Amino acid sequence: MSTQTVEQDEQVAPSSRPPAPRTQPRRAPVVVLAATVLALVLIGIAVIAVRDLLVSQGWATGSPIAPVLVDGSDGLRASVGLAIVGGVVVLAGLVLIWLGLRPGRRTHLRVTGDADLWLAPGAVAALAQETADRLPGVVSADSSRSTRRRTVVDIVVAARNTPDGPQEAAEVAEHVRAVLDEEVGWLTGASIKVRATEVPR
Repeated sequence: MSTQTVEQDEQVAPSSRPPAPRTQPRRAPVVVLAATVLALVLIGIAVIAVRDLLVSQGWATGSPIAPVLVDGSDGLRASVGLAIVGGVVVLAGLVLIWLGLRPGRRTHLRVTGDADLWLAPGAVAALAQETADRLPGVVSADSSRSTRRRTVVDIVVAARNTPDGPQEAAEVAEHVRAVLDEEVGWLTGASIKVRATEVPR
């Protein structure tokens, strides 16, 4: 009788991978505008150089522009004014380098949780406005101002009757503040400010 050997494959637990790095939405660096202007200047210089080449070869009519510019700069000597201009140019170059290396400003707020979800300040303001507008006792709601870290919601409130008795407008406004802090402020980390106006009785 032959002996059969049963081999059991060991199941290797999948290795836990670190979460993928979150890419934060950011503005384009400020230096992009300066780089665009510099690119246009370089294109202009290239156009002048190509035109002068065509004129010097006799393929186009006209007089060269580059020699006129060179002759205009001939005779410049070291002076206080020229040193000041050079210092300003160097300083502007250093500022542009710093702006180019500096990361752009964050434009969105990350939603709390594991999901890689981001909301723009305008979306946070709209969410706060819709949340406040649906609450009992709120006549109307409007988001008047919104930044990346702060949202202002203007509400019009009125007294209301509840099973526990009448609820004053100030209590309605306080309830709105608590709900917005819990549902919107906690969700994004934004500061929600509520400005309440009471309906005249």
